[in-house]
Amino acid sequence: MKTKTLMLCCMLCFAILIILGSCATMKSPDRMTYERFCGTWVNDDYCGEDFFLGAKWIFNPDGTFVMYPQILDTGVLGSPGYGTYVVEKRWTDAESKNWYNIKIDIAIRDFGIHYILCKLDKYNSVFEGAISNIDFPNELDRADKHTTYVVLYRF
Repeated sequence: MKTKTLMLCCMLCFAILIILGSCATMKSPDRMTYERFCGTWVNDDYCGEDFFLGAKWIFNPDGTFVMYPQILDTGVLGSPGYGTYVVEKRWTDAESKNWYNIKIDIAIRDFGIHYILCKLDKYNSVFEGAISNIDFPNELDRADKHTTYVVLYRF
């Protein structure tokens, strides 16, 4: 009887360890949001005409970002734009594309708060966005004169 009770207790403890271990390795939705969105994005076609079409954007998981005019540029001091961002909303459409409403606060050149509606392709390799200084854009539209349209690629 003691052996059966001991074996049952051991199996119960083992089951609890397995359950706790699987909970610890599961990714939270917030962590997955930033893993998909964060990183370095580049625009090879940037010609220096519009600040928001910079050649390189870096979004860090700590809520900071840096924009550069050249892909090989580094360092915050050489950057035309840096600041903080918050992912206000994230959703996935029927085509498995991730959409984000991102509010950015640009800390240089008095640009202030801007709003980005962006879409990442299902492979998280293409960033397509519309940027506004008024509110979140409702759609990605190259022809909209009230937003700046941008396409970036994972670097």
